[in-house]
Amino acid sequence: MFKIEKKSPLNKKRYFFIIGVIFIIFSIYVARLVDWQIINSDYYKARANNVNTYSIITDAVRGEILDCSGNGLAVNSTGYKIILDRLNINKDSENKFILKMISILERLKCSWIDILPIEVKNNEFVFSEDKKSQIFQIKKILELSADTGASECMEKMIKKYKCSEFSLDEKRKICSVKYNMDKISGYKSKITPYTLADNITAEAMAIFSELSAKLGGGVRVETSLIRNYINGTIAPHIVGYIGPISSQEYEKYKDKNYSIDAVIGKAGIESALESELRGKSGKRMVQLSRSGELIRVAEVEENVPGHTVFLTIDSELQEAANKSLAENIEKASKMGAPDCKSGAAVAIDVRDFSILAAATFPSYDLAQLFKDPSYYPTLAADFENTPLLGRAFNGAFAPGSVYKPLVACAGLQEGVITPDDTINCGGGYTYYKGYTLRCMGRHGNANLKLALSKSCNVFFAEVGRRLGATLLAEYANRFGMGVKTGLEMYEGKGIIAGPEYSKSVGAKWYESGSSQAAIGQSDNMITPLQLAVYTATIANGGNRYKTRLVKKITSHNKSDVILMNDENNAEFIENCGVSAENLNIIKDSMREVVLSGTARDFSGFEPPIAAKTGTAENPMGSDHTNFICFAPYDNPKIAVSVVIANGKYGIISKNVAKDILNQYFKTQNS
Repeated sequence: MFKIEKKSPLNKKRYFFIIGVIFIIFSIYVARLVDWQIINSDYYKARANNVNTYSIITDAVRGEILDCSGNGLAVNSTGYKIILDRLNINKDSENKFILKMISILERLKCSWIDILPIEVKNNEFVFSEDKKSQIFQIKKILELSADTGASECMEKMIKKYKCSEFSLDEKRKICSVKYNMDKISGYKSKITPYTLADNITAEAMAIFSELSAKLGGGVRVETSLIRNYINGTIAPHIVGYIGPISSQEYEKYKDKNYSIDAVIGKAGIESALESELRGKSGKRMVQLSRSGELIRVAEVEENVPGHTVFLTIDSELQEAANKSLAENIEKASKMGAPDCKSGAAVAIDVRDFSILAAATFPSYDLAQLFKDPSYYPTLAADFENTPLLGRAFNGAFAPGSVYKPLVACAGLQEGVITPDDTINCGGGYTYYKGYTLRCMGRHGNANLKLALSKSCNVFFAEVGRRLGATLLAEYANRFGMGVKTGLEMYEGKGIIAGPEYSKSVGAKWYESGSSQAAIGQSDNMITPLQLAVYTATIANGGNRYKTRLVKKITSHNKSDVILMNDENNAEFIENCGVSAENLNIIKDSMREVVLSGTARDFSGFEPPIAAKTGTAENPMGSDHTNFICFAPYDNPKIAVSVVIANGKYGIISKNVAKDILNQYFKTQNS
């Protein structure tokens, strides 16, 4: 039988004590609610209305760009920057504070961010040269007319920023900093931390860190990520570069949480994959009283780092192509082609059309862009050599005889020739009255294999006449010429000769143009990338895929794969419409070019290759020399195109292709 114990008097007292405490706490909460919402509701409403809440965008860490093996092309390193926090700077002495910080930076030989397009010359304010867009912008921000002078602009800023008692140089410095603060943050400039200097030295970092402790937070040192281009000469036109967002770009991106001082991709992959590389901005909420006192700072959204992009480019193959291109262009100049100054080479994977290398000459150094302020203007002003032009993707060249395999494909498929048909070559094509198209030799009765191996103009001029330029242009498009290849970044479209193009530019089309187009002349202008795509389409049996530079995209730390591209998921575009039987005849004929024709330099090359040489006539200077090939002949993996402007000598373009193939198969066999 259970025994029921009675509660002791002590337990009863404890029980009532706890109940009493809970009742008191509850009563206090009720009393406060009554006070807030009924008794003193007007007071608390006014107080709430005296609080301003602002949101500040915080940029994410930018993703990196790597080659196919994970070697860095555009990566981040840690640097230090000087931040001014206006909330912690005495308003009455803010101008003197800014001047003091600038003075320390200048004494330490550290540059500060100075974007004001106004200078002090001969004791007066003048607009800086070559800064028309910045001058236009400052007048717009200051709400001044287009004909306003530099002194009037400064007069308005001096009044606005209350710095009339300082010297001309000091006024300019104060106005530069405060104008940039307003430009970046607008009405939030008083609460938004401002970067006064970026990528400072270790000495400056130490001095400002000590200074920060003494000044109570008006200035502080923060870590920053510096964009580094490990070897800026490897693939500058492909990797691209970043820079401050322009006013036009800001209008485009402001709805995507870009701040007006954001850094954005300006060219190449940096620009094309901006959305992948940038990441997601964060948001910080700042509460201020009406008098400007800081009430609270809260991180409401953390930023998310950008993705890491792996390119299909092989750095070693790219370097080999760059080196060979530069050396052979110099060699051509010494051999007797003094106007030979530029060229390009492209190597792509035949299986999935991923780009293994894409070299351009002349080129430039990405790393130099950020070290030397005068470097970019110098490059941009070099109109003769145009080093900023990525010729591999955007240069357009007359293809010359490398166009002939296409004509042969179309001729066989359309039935205007058979492999055994012969056309007599006596050194010139005279079908058109009053016009003779020269051949480089006298080939007699030439069939397709002989005509292709010896590059007979007469044979292909006749095939071109039979086909007509319109039909020939259709085949060119199917093989990837005269159309975009699908590259992730900007690429040229090129030109395919024919009545349609002539009409589009208001020119008359002549019947003889079909024969000229068939030997790679007339209006034909093809990009080196398109020549590589065309070659790869022949090599793989007629299927054209979308070209690509991106191998895969991963999370910032590379742990998660977001996108994967490989030969198993190549994006099919179209079949060229030429039968396997006819393509095999063409490939066999391109092999004959190597065994007994114009590319006998490769007759002993291992593995065996198939190729076509080309010379494009140039009435303005030395002829252009081009070369296309694929290898191995019996199991194609790589297709290469080389274009040397004004190269004159066929050996020059062939040398570049040979160096690329040697490096590729060296890597494959290692």
